[in-house]
Amino acid sequence: MRKMIRYARLGRPVLGALGAILFLWSALAVAPVRAEADAAFYTDLTVDRSTPEHHLKTFLAAVERSVAHLEAREQARQLEDAWLYPPTTEAESAELTLLKEQILDSMDLTAFPDWRRESAGLETALMLREIFRRENVTANTPFKQLRDGLWVIPGTYVQVGMIASGIRMGDVVFTAETVANVPSLYQISGASRVGDGFNAYRYFTETPGGLEPPRWAGVAHKLPDFLRWELGSNTIFQWLITMLILVAVLLIPPLVSRFIGSRSLRWFSQAATTGLLANHASGVVIDQAGLSGGGATVMTLVFLALHNGAIVVCILIAGEWAGNWVSAIQQAKDKTFDTSIVRLATRVVSVMSALAVIIYGISAAGVPVYGIIAGFGVGGLAFALAAKPTLENILAGVILFLDASIKVGDTIESSGLSGTIEDIGMRSTRIRSDDGGLISVTNSELADKVIKNVSHRIRRQGTV
Repeated sequence: MRKMIRYARLGRPVLGALGAILFLWSALAVAPVRAEADAAFYTDLTVDRSTPEHHLKTFLAAVERSVAHLEAREQARQLEDAWLYPPTTEAESAELTLLKEQILDSMDLTAFPDWRRESAGLETALMLREIFRRENVTANTPFKQLRDGLWVIPGTYVQVGMIASGIRMGDVVFTAETVANVPSLYQISGASRVGDGFNAYRYFTETPGGLEPPRWAGVAHKLPDFLRWELGSNTIFQWLITMLILVAVLLIPPLVSRFIGSRSLRWFSQAATTGLLANHASGVVIDQAGLSGGGATVMTLVFLALHNGAIVVCILIAGEWAGNWVSAIQQAKDKTFDTSIVRLATRVVSVMSALAVIIYGISAAGVPVYGIIAGFGVGGLAFALAAKPTLENILAGVILFLDASIKVGDTIESSGLSGTIEDIGMRSTRIRSDDGGLISVTNSELADKVIKNVSHRIRRQGTV
């Protein structure tokens, strides 16, 4: 055993030296090839979207070069029958980044929310490539003009249009209508059927990591066949990864906060942890697991809802903390200070902030919430009428504070009600009756009553 340990210790530096030699040899052997490829990339790819024909040539050149990268990595993995992909050089990563920008710039993706444009654009581009291969569309295929600024590839539903305004005015791109119809065209054309050759779209959706799969993504192609069965536009393997990530986002926060004694702090820690995890989970599901299509949209919306919901909870709890903290400071300075106005103010601010986060989250999800609000019209009037009692109660609470007729701790009598005020909230005031019961009265109702404040009786000599 001692001899084996000694040999193992001696073998480490030898293996390290051999590894260093192999690394240097591979670097020297590959460097000239990489340099030649980079030089070729910068000299033979011209970006021109001034006409439909030039646009198609630019698009196909960028897509074909991106596909060549994917196919080369897969062939290298298959050649070695490896579980991991070969490493990507910095030059390759830089080239793929430029190619990706050119591909995305060739389409009108304004119908997609910002978080979906990159993945949806790449999926659309690779489906278009397979459609073009089926329909024998090449870089020299002529276009037919439909009207000023709009052209179509004859025999297809693929249209391109000229951007009419903005910084890219005059550029020709695939129209938003074409982008929306590409998934259907992909199915109709038969490009989705398994055939000969390298199907770039199928490979893209089945392999984690997008145009630049991480090294571990090669494992996806070594899995049993049943894990690579398609469910929607994704494999069972990708759905399993997604579900594991979702379960982790839901289960880790309760585990983190289970040892926290304070209830409000426990809720805050759960919400904060959920928000952080959900914020990163969406990127992991799309960029690493490679989820695509409708599945990517649904899961991103789920994580977006969890993230923004967690922020709302944190804001509301922080608002309560702020109100209690300010009230405690003011009461320490002045025992007669009415803390209810502080709590009401912090609640109003926190609720308005939470509402702003909700509106932003809905807008980020792709719903034109600002346009809906602006176009409420009669519906907005109905909403305002429905919310009228709530607004009346909030304003009545503010009036009670400003009028200083009552405050927390005062004993009052009003229209058969009597007791000590425990809290003046946004909607109602809570009164503890003489028999120990808790009475809730809406602020608007209390403001309209005749209130006798027993606590404010004038003290006279010998009497109260």
